[in-house]
Amino acid sequence: MTARGIEVATPSQALIERLAGLKAPRPLVITCYVPLRPQDRTRSQYAITVRGALQRLELVIEQAGMAHDDRAMLQRDFDRIREYLADIEQLPHASGLALFVSEAIGLFEAVPLSRVLHTRVELDARPRVAELLAGAQEVGTVVATAIDRTHARFFQVTSFEVRELPGVTATATRGGKFHSDRQDSPGWGESHFHHRMLEERRRHAAVVAEELILRVTQTGAQGIFLGGPIRATSELLQALPEPLRHQVIGMSRLNPTAVTPAQIRQMVIEAGADAEIEREQHLVAELEASLDTGWAVTGARPTLRALARGQVRTLFLRARHTLPGFRCGGAGRLVISPADCQDEGTPVPLQDLVNESIEDALRQDVKIVMVGEPELGRKLNGFAALLRFR
Repeated sequence: MTARGIEVATPSQALIERLAGLKAPRPLVITCYVPLRPQDRTRSQYAITVRGALQRLELVIEQAGMAHDDRAMLQRDFDRIREYLADIEQLPHASGLALFVSEAIGLFEAVPLSRVLHTRVELDARPRVAELLAGAQEVGTVVATAIDRTHARFFQVTSFEVRELPGVTATATRGGKFHSDRQDSPGWGESHFHHRMLEERRRHAAVVAEELILRVTQTGAQGIFLGGPIRATSELLQALPEPLRHQVIGMSRLNPTAVTPAQIRQMVIEAGADAEIEREQHLVAELEASLDTGWAVTGARPTLRALARGQVRTLFLRARHTLPGFRCGGAGRLVISPADCQDEGTPVPLQDLVNESIEDALRQDVKIVMVGEPELGRKLNGFAALLRFR
């Protein structure tokens, strides 16, 4: 079996259940999560990061003294992953990708995701589906509106596709210029003309706002994007009710009659990335304010202790940060030192506590924030958390 030509699946409940039910006789299943945002695709940065993660896993396998046949199968699986990711043209048009690969059980599944927390490659007897399940339950949908004086086009944008919805055409009544002429006899006068144009724009914005509310309700969208001339988008924003204004992730100048669905999708993805950075900044500011009150902790040891107790409401992790550690054999608690286990069972070495803490947090339905901004990341000391209780 080769990686080329494998059909990319969308994350359905049936697929998740099938993957969760798979099990190899030994740790021979590779799970690989790859962010595919625009900044990750630039100069194939995603592929470079995955290659580094695969090399680290290969080193761990060599040191573990695995049987020759198992090492050979895994090496072929590594090669298939590299081959699949090397061709950027065959990758899905999504913000992330999950790969589940195992020659031992005949598995190669590529699943597009709306979001991937960070690049990670793990080896286990079962596929690691916690992040896949979380992504399927949190598929981001955005309704984009391209508006001008007389038209409005609507698009449903997800991480996987963009679909144009029925639009709106205004019945504009504008005649000639403001002074008297044959097209608008006997003439409006400059003041009346501009008041009439203002009223037309307001009515058009109100109609489009009503249609936009309907599209958001029908699609269950979590975000809104507005595009068009600045005046048209500003008037539409003012016509939206207050709750929907807070769902606007971005605005952009564009020609509504000429813009393509692909261009709309790209603008939405870029606006979503900018909105994510703003969200990170707000949450990190909340974390800093909560430290003095005891409602937040920073550092690996306090954060992992809180995670084991079920205290964590929001888990903060610094992107591209790795830390080896252990899992206590009895309680299953994550620790950074064997001595931290005390009488909780034999410490089991782990390649990366970041990956393991993500799995544990997802199982507890904890919100996870991967902070990519270097300045914000330094404030976290690697790990941090907002707490549910003290």
